[in-house]
Amino acid sequence: MIQYIPGTVMKFDSDKNSCAFDVIKPFFAFTNGITLSQVRELTGLETSTIQNWVKRGWVPSPINKRYGQRQIVRIMLINSIRRSMKIENVINLMAYINGDVEDTSDDVVSDEVLFNEFCKAVYLCDKSSTHSFDVISAMVSEQVSHIPDIDSVGKVKLQRTLQIMVMAFLSAQIQDKIDEEFADVFS
Repeated sequence: MIQYIPGTVMKFDSDKNSCAFDVIKPFFAFTNGITLSQVRELTGLETSTIQNWVKRGWVPSPINKRYGQRQIVRIMLINSIRRSMKIENVINLMAYINGDVEDTSDDVVSDEVLFNEFCKAVYLCDKSSTHSFDVISAMVSEQVSHIPDIDSVGKVKLQRTLQIMVMAFLSAQIQDKIDEEFADVFS
């Protein structure tokens, strides 16, 4: 199924690839990161929005004006769910699962693992047309149970975080559909 990678303007075949971030990784294979204009093209965000997120400490600072994998994943995570949640709540959710943005030692999972698990859950919901909280919760619980090297407290945090993220993402999709239908009715 061809879809957009959450938080980006890039298309992705969720049937052929298991990890959405694998589509983006080649951008970093031969460079020391990507420029702000490339981040803007990848995400569809305004330059001022990206710079503001860095300035506020929501995204790790770029190194030599280059954005590496950590920064890009964090930007995509925030961008994926910000339309249906207050930005302060998005940032609190990121801190809940991964503490200080500049310190990876307090992360339950890396932002890359979080992003890939989030994308898997979104794609599973899309395939099954599931938007029930109970079904999403059970699906995420099953998904999290297979992730190695996370203690029980971390798994609960990850499960709760993914549930919120998936519901936020699906809420934005539903709102888009409402807006389309409304425009169609009144056009």
